[in-house]
Amino acid sequence: MTLVKFKPTTHNLYDEMNNMIKTVFNHDWTLNHKSEIDYSLQVDINETDKSFIINADIPGLTKKDVKVKIIDKTLVISGERKSESDQNNDIYHYSERPFGVFKRSFKLPKSVNEEKISATFKNGILKIELQKQKDTLPITREIKVN
Repeated sequence: MTLVKFKPTTHNLYDEMNNMIKTVFNHDWTLNHKSEIDYSLQVDINETDKSFIINADIPGLTKKDVKVKIIDKTLVISGERKSESDQNNDIYHYSERPFGVFKRSFKLPKSVNEEKISATFKNGILKIELQKQKDTLPITREIKVN
């Protein structure tokens, strides 16, 4: 029996780029690779002493395209990115940018003051600030012992 030394292949950026180019150029270019699907809005949430802050990257949209609502103590962010090919009757041969309807919801903690929630949209970034209540007192109740 002959022993062969195991030599794992290294996975590097050059190989990834080479495979990507092969994938793109070996497809039938007459096919439309765009299809409308719902996609998930990606967010960052951080907490300060006074508030929670939600940041979401939504490039290519305006503030009119994005809706922020509170429904039953749940913050709901929704909107739609329309396909450019629908507007121009162009045929896309390859597309990786998501489009369609998006919706994310977050259950609000009790420490959030629902009356003091603000949202701004600038340069494709939605920023929602959820201010905390100043005095979130624990609810106590005495239970009678029989």
